[in-house]
Amino acid sequence: MTPLRLALALSVSLLLLASGGASAQGLGGRVALEAIASASTEARTLDDPNVILDLVGTVRLADGLDVVVRPWTMRRPGGDWMFEMYQLQVRYVSSTPVPFRVDAGIIPSPVGLFTLELQAHRNPLIDPPFYYISPLPPVAGSPHRARLVTGGYPLGAMFSVSGTRWDARAGITDSTPASPRNVFSDSGPPAHPQLVIGGGFAPMAGLRVGAAVTRGQYEPRVLTSASPELDPRTATLFTVEGEYAFGHTRVAGEWIRDRFETPSGPAVARGFSVQIAQTLTPRIFAAARTTHVSSPVVTVPVVERRTAIGLDVSLGYRLTPELTVRGGYRRGREFRDDRPFDAAVMSLVWAQRWW
Repeated sequence: MTPLRLALALSVSLLLLASGGASAQGLGGRVALEAIASASTEARTLDDPNVILDLVGTVRLADGLDVVVRPWTMRRPGGDWMFEMYQLQVRYVSSTPVPFRVDAGIIPSPVGLFTLELQAHRNPLIDPPFYYISPLPPVAGSPHRARLVTGGYPLGAMFSVSGTRWDARAGITDSTPASPRNVFSDSGPPAHPQLVIGGGFAPMAGLRVGAAVTRGQYEPRVLTSASPELDPRTATLFTVEGEYAFGHTRVAGEWIRDRFETPSGPAVARGFSVQIAQTLTPRIFAAARTTHVSSPVVTVPVVERRTAIGLDVSLGYRLTPELTVRGGYRRGREFRDDRPFDAAVMSLVWAQRWW
């Protein structure tokens, strides 16, 4: 059985099992389904859109204990399709005076503020910050292109705890947040345990600041010409994030620093993204984002830096509670080209939740 068929079979089996177990009490409160479909494109390529189909199923097994299944597939411009299982996990939330939560399996990425907006209907703009999608320039000839941070969902376990004004988390995943890894694919980097620690503080209503750090190998141990011994290549990723919501406005931003250990010394990439979203009427909203990434290009013995930037603005209109159309403008510059580009962009997003 192919990885795609296996993943889909697991998803359907879990949902059918839960549906059957809940039939005596009814589906309400025991099973929840959410489907999201989106299509986005630039004005010059209307006939070649980027299409994403996203399904989230949550099954309540017992009080506080859920199984979450989230198959995800995307059609890239050009016609190629890709599949990932974004979640296949058990989640437990306690009802103790100090609530805690345990996530185990293929879990949401524990690093990155805007990973919470990778679902199209939760993103006030048309796309996430480009560094979640676009790879960094090559780092020391690595066969796997790193990203500043990825929205991929790793295999791992996380323990989270929260109070009235604070939250903290710690755990282990099987891949660095700087390198996407599809559990159901053999083409990505091998698994390497990563330590994850993070937390946040909310000094007042609507305001939160937080930070996280991860560390672990991003490449297998390799022999180098400089040393006959095995050389571990590790990556340390550090993030700082903040958001402030007031009235009908939300301002959010994150700063990320990646340090890759290479045979020629450390290579450091860094970047940030800041966005503002404004609800104008119950149906109309606007948003803008600026993004900047600086990364080394390591080709021993020469090291140079390249910069990529992005500016996105958009205006959205909710045609119905389920259907939203967005239009906007994008200006940017990529790592490989010093010339800026401009594009008109648009998207159509449908989202529906049952039970």
